[in-house]
Amino acid sequence: MNYSQEVALSQRYFNPFSLLIYDAVLYGVISKFAWGSSIGRLDAHYRKYASSNHLEVGVGTGFLLDRVRFESTAPRLALMDLSASCLEKTRQKVARYAPEVYTQNLLEPIAHSPAPFDSIGINYVMHCVPGSFAEKGVAFRHLTTLLSDHGVLFGTSVLSESVNKNLLARPFMWLMNAMGVFNNRHDNATELKTALEACGKLVYFEIVGVTAFFAIEKC
Repeated sequence: MNYSQEVALSQRYFNPFSLLIYDAVLYGVISKFAWGSSIGRLDAHYRKYASSNHLEVGVGTGFLLDRVRFESTAPRLALMDLSASCLEKTRQKVARYAPEVYTQNLLEPIAHSPAPFDSIGINYVMHCVPGSFAEKGVAFRHLTTLLSDHGVLFGTSVLSESVNKNLLARPFMWLMNAMGVFNNRHDNATELKTALEACGKLVYFEIVGVTAFFAIEKC
């Protein structure tokens, strides 16, 4: 499995310039009106599963992470991404927590050995990862090695097959795939669930619009 070209193409769109408008475009327009997931719905997902010993994967700008209200006043927070621009943008945003920072391609074995985490968030990431879930689902297997006993991996991913796309979702999803930002033309709920269940106990799965919300617990 070698998707180095696809990964490189997707990563080129996550740069200092694009990140200036990222939140306004994604959370202000696309997530709510095309993917069917409001900021409030995403916040609730984090509120339910994010712990005070948390790893955030595929960090974007840190928009949702910055909104989390951790139970501890001094949480342990770590950031993991392949994009140096995303890591730096998010590191600055959540600098108050002095986050650990890790550079990682999710399709490859984890190259770091941090202490285990009680929660791992992977929001709006998997639809950008190339391959079918039978292939890119290896990311879940890699990440669950970083969970503590009964720790939870949770997140969201935009699906393409067997979902009802509204009039905005169709052109946006076509464009994102054509540009190489997305790699989800054949992503569907059945294969996502199978990939998740191969790595832990599925404790939550729901389709909202075209977005799958999920959580697995380490067995």
